[in-house]
Amino acid sequence: MGESGDDAHTEKDRNKRWEMAFKARMRQIIPGLFLGNVEASHKQDMLRENRITAIVSLTDARWVWWNTTTREAGIPEQRHKWVQCADSSTQDLLAYMNDICDFIDQMASPALLSSTSLEVQPEHYESNVEPRDVPSEAILIHCDLGISRSPTIIIAYLMRKYAMKQDDIMEFIQFKQKVKPSANFLRQLQVWEEVE
Repeated sequence: MGESGDDAHTEKDRNKRWEMAFKARMRQIIPGLFLGNVEASHKQDMLRENRITAIVSLTDARWVWWNTTTREAGIPEQRHKWVQCADSSTQDLLAYMNDICDFIDQMASPALLSSTSLEVQPEHYESNVEPRDVPSEAILIHCDLGISRSPTIIIAYLMRKYAMKQDDIMEFIQFKQKVKPSANFLRQLQVWEEVE
């Protein structure tokens, strides 16, 4: 018997998701701060093109090629923060948030440091970054897929930087890149918001 139309459609969707997972992706969220996946973290041309000078890696395994790749792309080891963590219902990111936010501030470009407010009106969002919009230095925050852990940290950082609520930051980021932090991480962001 042949494959039904629904089965073929499901297989096509599954293949598209796998392709998306393994294709290097990074998107500027605000000038000087990029969200990406693990594939983007070791693509030298992509790192150089986006002027990435520091990286925060949120993964459950240390990737062997990072040290060589990031050095070749001009990113020294002290500008690469790696936090071993999993996208699980028990992972505690809250314990790392302050330290990671401090690291981002230490590595921040002048454009990121000087930013004092975040436009939250959707009509101001741009989905495509023009080369002139890319500052001379930028930080890449990534996890495996760029969907849950890394957006959680970016949300936490922007909440702290702009003294804004989680929902407002999440809305802003969703216009830039579709993300889906886990329920566990959303609860931790709520605590982050409560303790300011």
